[in-house]
Amino acid sequence: MRLKKKPWGEQILQEYSEYLILAYELDEPKFQNFLKHPKLVLEIGAGKGDFALQMAKKYPDIHFVAIEMQSMALAYALRKIQDEKIENLLFVNVDAHFLFEKLYDYKFETIFLNFSDPWPKKRQNKRRLTYPTMLKEYYNILKDDGRLIFKSDNDVLFNDSVEYLKESQFKLIDITYDYDGLDPYDALTEYESRFRNLNVPIKRFIVGKE
Repeated sequence: MRLKKKPWGEQILQEYSEYLILAYELDEPKFQNFLKHPKLVLEIGAGKGDFALQMAKKYPDIHFVAIEMQSMALAYALRKIQDEKIENLLFVNVDAHFLFEKLYDYKFETIFLNFSDPWPKKRQNKRRLTYPTMLKEYYNILKDDGRLIFKSDNDVLFNDSVEYLKESQFKLIDITYDYDGLDPYDALTEYESRFRNLNVPIKRFIVGKE
């Protein structure tokens, strides 16, 4: 869902630009040096940043890269940083489909996909973040012992994604259709909090390269 622009949005993006990478900055030292850290984690579809911010605080020894194509969503995320001192998180304002060629020289420990857009119409399915072409990209940028972790409230998207896995090189490690949220290597997103309050079951799978 596209967020309505707010008058304060652009000001926040400029004020907290040290936490933000724009499309034209992908080749600049600020981003490339951040990626040289030995422990890298990627979230694709960061939304308003709740997950990335919580994880960055829980795991200060890991560098988190959180991708979100909606600049207004990132304005909300950056506004939450105001009273924080976080040095291990960068938000990237770009469509993930166009980012991978910039990441081929780096390897990530984990890729998180949290409550991705289901793109329900058949002609839109190729835009799903779990589509086979995307799974191939994730496989290429994960470490040999890396993990891809996907959470969703959407039954159709989740079941289709399980089928997509069969076309990929990934091996299924764990799957649950009613995830309890207790894994310490995880954090609540805004959507997840809402769905849990409505008693909507959360589905999750973890896959790896080995």
